[in-house]
Amino acid sequence: MRTYAIVNRKGGVGKTTTAVNLAYVLATSCRLRVLLVDADGQANATQILLPRGEYAGLGALLRGYAMCYDELTVHTDVAGLDVLPAASDLWALDLEAAEGDRGRSYRALRDMREAMEEDGAYDVMIIDCPPNLSAACVSAILASDAVIIPVLSDACSVTGVGDLVDQIASLRSIRPDIRVAGILVNQWHRSPVVEDSVAYLREEGRVPVYSTVIRRTDKVPESSWARMALQAWSPWCSAARDYRAWAAELLAKEGIQYEQA
Repeated sequence: MRTYAIVNRKGGVGKTTTAVNLAYVLATSCRLRVLLVDADGQANATQILLPRGEYAGLGALLRGYAMCYDELTVHTDVAGLDVLPAASDLWALDLEAAEGDRGRSYRALRDMREAMEEDGAYDVMIIDCPPNLSAACVSAILASDAVIIPVLSDACSVTGVGDLVDQIASLRSIRPDIRVAGILVNQWHRSPVVEDSVAYLREEGRVPVYSTVIRRTDKVPESSWARMALQAWSPWCSAARDYRAWAAELLAKEGIQYEQA
C-alpha cells in the first residue's frame, strides 16, 4: 500500500481539493482501493465525501480510543473510496499531546497503516493535512511513503517550500525513508508572474515539480459550495482534466500499477 501526505503549512493552496480529487480519480478511473484520511480539524474533505453526521474518526485513533481501522473508516458513495473522517476535536490534540504521550499519537496512524497493509485492505492511502505541523500532520507524514506539496504562485507559497522541505527532512530521524514526491502547482493561469514562479521552483531544484499544473477555474470553488468533488461536479472542466492527467503522471513516476476504467 502506498501512502501520500498532502502537506503545506500555508492555507488556501488547494490541499483538500488535491487530496479529494486524487482519491476520487484513483478510485474511479484507476480502479484502486483508496482510503482518504482527513487530518484537518476543519474536516472539509469529510464534508465533501460523507453525509453530515457524528464520526469518531482520526481523533479517536490518535487518542488511542479505537485501535481497529474498520471501526473508524466510512464507505462513500464512490465505489472503492473510503474515508477516515476528521472532526473539530483534532484542534485540541496538540494540547493533549503536550501533556501526555506525544509519541503514541505520532505512532497511531503509522500503526494503522501497517495493519491495513497486513490485511491488504487498500492500495493507496491519501492524507489531507492541516495548514500547520500539528500532531495530526506530523503523524500523517510519519505514516507516509512520501509528501506531495501543493503550491500557488505567490511569493509566500513559493519561498515557503524550502522551509517545509527542511522540516520534513528533520523527521527522517524518526522515519528515515520519508521523501518529497513532488510539488504540484495549483490555480495556474497564463501570466508572467505565474510562469516566473513555476520556473523558479523548477530551477531551484531541491525537490521535483510535476509537469502537470492545475489550471484556475471557478468550478473549483463552485464544487466546494456544492460539497462535491470537482470530478463529480464538473468532470470536463480544465482543473478536473488536469487532476486526471496529474494522477496519471504520479502513478507513472511512482511505479503504481492500475487497471484502466
